Amino acid sequence: MAITDPEAIKFVNEYIRPMCEQIRSSNAKGADFAIKWAGISAGFPNDAAEMLEDGREDEGISRLTGADINAVATVFSSLLGDLDSTAQAIIQKPCVRPLLS
Repeated sequence: MAITDPEAIKFVNEYIRPMCEQIRSSNAKGADFAIKWAGISAGFPNDAAEMLEDGREDEGISRLTGADINAVATVFSSLLGDLDSTAQAIIQKPCVRPLLS
């Protein structure tokens, strides 16, 4: 039986496909992240007193600490680790656009 309900089709086109595109892109970026993080992580002490001095606080951007950056890297690694080859294949199927690097 075909799924023809306009609301269901809209949901797939506005949520399922775009979210799969975003996750696929994040997964591809994550592979590069893991390589780069392995090489640079020592430059970020896991310390709340060590501040990233990027001069962006005048722009209203939050100041990050070494601990903040390490926490984000841990979350990224955990999320990306959940995307095994089976999950990647499931996410890939609804994608309609080529993956841009």
